[in-house]
Amino acid sequence: MTIDELHTFLSSTLDLATNPVERGSALTYFPGNVVWHPSGTTRILHVGCGVNHHVSHIKLCVSSDNNNSVFVRLPVTWLELEQIVANEISLQVRNRLLST
Repeated sequence: MTIDELHTFLSSTLDLATNPVERGSALTYFPGNVVWHPSGTTRILHVGCGVNHHVSHIKLCVSSDNNNSVFVRLPVTWLELEQIVANEISLQVRNRLLST
């Protein structure tokens, strides 16, 4: 899967947004508003790109912590990825509710 295919899927199907000022070969996805501050970040996914603009990794930002990174096993189907992202968004919502 290419970064363009994945971006189209994430932005159109799951309504995720990227930070327009982010540079480099990776993109970070957010549900709606982009918040980078550590205490209130809304990051959902961090997607890395390798050779020929193919996705090299998809990191689950909510499931990861300072010591451990959680990655989506590639290759992944669109249906599987949709469920994984939905779970990650649900986890973020739950964490927010617990922290208030």
